[in-house]
Amino acid sequence: MIKANTPGYRSLMIRRRNKKIVQAFIVLWILACLCFSLFAQDVLPAKYLFDAGNIASRFGYVDQFAVGEAYDNTALFYELCLLSESQHLAAFVTTLLFSFFILKCGTFASQMDWGAMHSLLLFTFICVVSAVYLGQYSKEATSMLITMSFFGLSNTMRGRVVWMLIACIYATYFRAYWVPVVILYIYYGFVLKRSRSIVVFLSSIAIAILLLALAFKAILGVDLAYYRYMVNDTRTYDANANTMIVPLLPTGGIGLEWLNGVVQYLLMFFPIPLISGNPLYLAFVAIIGSIGVRIFMISRAILHSDLDRRTLQTECLALVVSFVTVQSIFEPDYGSYIRHLLPMLPLVLYVMCVGSSPWHVGKNVARNREGSLATP
Repeated sequence: MIKANTPGYRSLMIRRRNKKIVQAFIVLWILACLCFSLFAQDVLPAKYLFDAGNIASRFGYVDQFAVGEAYDNTALFYELCLLSESQHLAAFVTTLLFSFFILKCGTFASQMDWGAMHSLLLFTFICVVSAVYLGQYSKEATSMLITMSFFGLSNTMRGRVVWMLIACIYATYFRAYWVPVVILYIYYGFVLKRSRSIVVFLSSIAIAILLLALAFKAILGVDLAYYRYMVNDTRTYDANANTMIVPLLPTGGIGLEWLNGVVQYLLMFFPIPLISGNPLYLAFVAIIGSIGVRIFMISRAILHSDLDRRTLQTECLALVVSFVTVQSIFEPDYGSYIRHLLPMLPLVLYVMCVGSSPWHVGKNVARNREGSLATP
């Protein structure tokens, strides 16, 4: 029993108060974002709703899943889930499901240090982005099921193998780039397990991009960022393409494409080209940049620790890094980047919440839940 009016008692009361405040904030913020998702398609600018219109236009015209037909298959997915009759209902259901996933991944430390505060900021950001991009018909409604299944299966080797098969089937019908994501996930998982140096880990990312450049040239006969260039060539004079990703270095040839790939990978975490007078862009740069710094610090702590490397935290980290690596060569603009990154963000939150202090990571999840500001 802790006696009243002692430092220990006051500390306990502060932790309890913080817990109640954070729980109230989490509940109210999720409710607000759920409400917004119901009306997002009515208030968002048209440039945010191109995919929703494309998907909706296919309802009633697709009777089976077809290889590589992402929009057709997504439309059929909504129809099979009985959500094609009402976009408002589809938005509410998918956002609610994703909210449960966010709560599952987010466990906030009772000590409200800078790491815990940053995790709350990330939680807030994820909720807002989900309300925008799931508050409409969206291909991310299928992608989130892949990341949710990963979170549930990746604790065991058998589960990881099952998930990789699921992801490859998903790639066949929805998004082909998930095949290199799975391959890189295996690669980064191996590096995280075997290496004890952050320099080696960062070098492995550069090596991965080089191998991708060689594979694209040898197998497909195109430059590494060919598909980005192909998409952006048609959008040069599009007023809505103001966040378009353009190469910062000369292009052409494996060497230059590799250098551009490495630079662009860094810009995915530190999107310096978006720095302008636009407050929305500045907020995006600050949040994504803070995620980049935090992931670097947690990665270094994991690599320097003597604890078990094959934890759910390292599995999530490997998948996030592999996904961003692939995004760095395919994404045409930063708007599509954050849209496609959305299903991964709860995994990022989990990586950060497991080690709310960047120097205490890789511990058993149950230990981190003790005395935590657990979500309701």
